[in-house]
Amino acid sequence: MKMLTTKYKIISDKVPLGFDGFTIAHVTDLHNRDFGNELIDAVIAVKPDIIAITGDMIHKENRSAAAERFALGAVQIAPVYYVTGNHERVLDCYPAFAERLRDTGVNVLNNEYKILERGNDKIAILGLNDPTFFEHGKTDFTTEMCALHAQIESEEIGYTVLLSHRPEMFPRYADEGINLSLCGHAHGGHVRLPIIGAFYAPSQGLFPKYTEGQHIHNGMSMVISKGLGKSSWVPRVMNPPELAVEILCNIHNA
Repeated sequence: MKMLTTKYKIISDKVPLGFDGFTIAHVTDLHNRDFGNELIDAVIAVKPDIIAITGDMIHKENRSAAAERFALGAVQIAPVYYVTGNHERVLDCYPAFAERLRDTGVNVLNNEYKILERGNDKIAILGLNDPTFFEHGKTDFTTEMCALHAQIESEEIGYTVLLSHRPEMFPRYADEGINLSLCGHAHGGHVRLPIIGAFYAPSQGLFPKYTEGQHIHNGMSMVISKGLGKSSWVPRVMNPPELAVEILCNIHNA
């Protein structure tokens, strides 16, 4: 099944003028699938300013060769920012894999943020581990997100991009005032049915709400990529692998 590239314009008066047109190549749920040169070529074609990876890069113990080849190619295109998914949490090989990513030049965001600057304008890239990495799961995850976002606000940065594996938590992201959240995890629902759409997604169950595309809540945005690999025996049906691309647009220039 051929991979698709889907572009999303994120239009907001909060986007600093210096970041108008800023392009993010959004990779998620690779699950160590080997696309050869196809994925790297697709990323090159969109000319990204950064590459965001939102978890589940690997799938089984000590099988990370395809994920590492992608990372090595990606860092030669643009700065790469990565957060974990639930699969990294259960694999003993993850700490060594993360260290190899850092050695490659990937920014592994371990509950932290980075500030990007263009002229006098700034945005923040906020990266949180999957909730399974926290002792009290989504409760501790939310507490950490709020604390980090408060730090960002204290630096008077007006636009935030959150990298998080989990789309079902979008209302919490929006209520905290995160301008744009980039997520994966749902795999587009694995099986998509005509008219109905997604049949099932992890953490959401049957006929889930958050599986793909752009969503708006209280003026805040989320984009969910359908992802690239699969994590179970269930095939992807009517649901091709996806490279998502988010383009920040100031509303006055849109």
